[in-house]
This record gives sequence, C-alpha cells and structure tokens, in this order.
Amino acid sequence: MLQKRSSLLKNALALTSVLALISTWWGVTSLGLVRPLILPSPGEVGLGLIDIWHGYLGVPFLNHFKASLSVMVLGYLSAVVVGVSFGIGMAWIPSLDRLLSPVVSAVRPIPPPAWIPLTILWFGIDLTAKVFIVFVAAVVPCLLNSYQGIKSVPVDLLNAGRSLGATKRVLLMEIVVPAALPVILGGLRIALGTAWATIVAAELVVSLAGFGFLIMNGYRNLESNIVFCGMLAVAITGFLMNFLFLRLSQKLVPWMPSEK
Repeated sequence: MLQKRSSLLKNALALTSVLALISTWWGVTSLGLVRPLILPSPGEVGLGLIDIWHGYLGVPFLNHFKASLSVMVLGYLSAVVVGVSFGIGMAWIPSLDRLLSPVVSAVRPIPPPAWIPLTILWFGIDLTAKVFIVFVAAVVPCLLNSYQGIKSVPVDLLNAGRSLGATKRVLLMEIVVPAALPVILGGLRIALGTAWATIVAAELVVSLAGFGFLIMNGYRNLESNIVFCGMLAVAITGFLMNFLFLRLSQKLVPWMPSEK
C-alpha cells in the first residue's frame, strides 16, 4: 500500500512539472513576451504537427519516423554486438586488453559529430553514413560498461566457481556474464540515448528524411513551429525507447536494481 502511494505521488509530481512547463509556455506566448519566431505558441506547434502528419514538404510523418528509427536501430544493434563482445573479451583476455586499450583510449574522447565530415567523404550521404555515425556514438559506452562489468565481478565468486570445477568458458558464460549484466545493461541504456541523440545530429547534415531533416528544414524556412515539432517528436520517441528498455531489462534481469 505504501509503495503504491509512493508511486502515485511520483507520477503526480511528474505530471505537475509537465503541466507547469506547458502553462508557462502558453502564458509567455499569449502575453507576447517573445516573438513567435523565437518561441511559437502551443497552438502553432499543434498546427505544425498537423502539417507534418499530412506530409511536410511532401513527406509523411511516418516516413520521417521510419527513416530515423531504422538508422538508429541498425547502428545501435551493430554497436551492441561489437561493443559488448570486445568489452567482455578485453576484460577476460589480458593480451587482448593490452592490444586494444590504446585504440579505445584514442577514439573514446572524439565526439560523435566530429566523425560526420569524414563519414560523408567515406560513405556519401546514404544509409551507411548515418548508421556508421550512430555506431561510433554507441559502441564506446557498450564496450566500456561491458569491460567494467566483467572486471567488477567479485573474486570470491570466481574462486567459488573454480573450486566447483568450472572451466574457463563455463566460468565466463554462467557466472561472470550474468553477474555483470546489470552493469552491461546500464551501458546499453546509455548507448541507446547517445545513439538516438546522434542520429538527429547526423540527419541535420546528411539526410533527406528523418527528424533531424525536419528540424533543419524548419530552421531554413524560418518555421520555428516545425523545429519545435521535430524536437517534440525526438523527445517523445526517446522517452518511450528508454521506458521500454527499462521494462525489458527488469524482465530479463530481475535482480538488476530498478532505475528511473
């Protein structure tokens, strides 16, 4: 009963903050405190959403949604496979760690948007270019958290497995990886947010469809309501992806601490 009441209170506070933000937005624009070009009213954004849904610049909303989501999913899944595999491998095999650590240390500080000019030169502006940018953005947190997760497994747990006769492969797959899963999934969650943010940045430059394309064209045409619509679509989609990821993580790894 107490837990249910606490959950209701959290939801009420969250709803209050959203309503307060919308009310402030509506009040500022209604009183004319800012120009519509700087901050469009909620009504203008609503009209922009209708325009986008029916086909802004001749492209329906679902096409933009599918364009952004397909690139993000391809880049993100590629990053998960590569990042988790290499992170676990580096943590488990010392020679591989010594071989790849300098490369990871060199690539890690480079922000994902810095790869965009080279990516255009290498791949043009097609699907491969955007997938590569998302991959570069997401692979680092996948790798680092996988590495840290394996390294953080208690030594006593490893010794217990060895004392029971577990081979190195069994020790890794049945003891170490399950124990490290909460940390690994934390990295995958970070990578998901990074991938989604990066696909928008990539589409600002190298895209003919997608949410980033919407934002950039709204800016070029001085349609700030279209820019806000694109940002709103990005925010809602990102929120839903994070929500679904947390729910899936709790189902797959019930021993993982619950997160907001």
